[in-house]
Amino acid sequence: MDTLQIIEIVAALIGIIYVWLEIKANMWLWPVGVILPFFYMYISFVGEVYGNIFVNIYYLIAAIWGWWVWHRRSSDTPQEDKIIYAPRRTAGILLGIAAVGIAGLTPVFGHFMESPYPFWDATATVIAFLGMWLLAKKYMENWYCWFVSNAIFCALFALQGFYVTCVFFAIYTVMAVVGYLNWRKLMQQQA
Repeated sequence: MDTLQIIEIVAALIGIIYVWLEIKANMWLWPVGVILPFFYMYISFVGEVYGNIFVNIYYLIAAIWGWWVWHRRSSDTPQEDKIIYAPRRTAGILLGIAAVGIAGLTPVFGHFMESPYPFWDATATVIAFLGMWLLAKKYMENWYCWFVSNAIFCALFALQGFYVTCVFFAIYTVMAVVGYLNWRKLMQQQA
């Protein structure tokens, strides 16, 4: 086993802990989320999945922000700490942002970064960005984003020969379904 495979395994294990904490809506997901991006930035650079580098830079920043938001919510008023669905207007705006983001990033990834799969790299990147924002707001729709972006990143890593990372992105994809079901149950309990 080479060093890169060890890094992939460590990253995947930390990622599983992160998603498990997210499934439980546990605030400790955020400190773990500060550590995890460093591993995937390196793996993504070596694997030429460039969009995932930007996703993980964003994840690092968003983890710090999400930690602050969840901590502030839990200490201010418990009412603000509830899991909810995004307002329809917000969902519509996010779909528009996704379309513009994908259209804008595809040529950047294709021409400037020479991504082997620029459209899919851009699509997974934009959806993951939106997923992290939705997670920080405790919107249920974050799980839809994680399911789609993780499935796409799984395929991209497989196509680049990073099979260990691919397997764990497949696990993350399944965990997104589990997370959605658990959050739906938590949301019903808080009603």
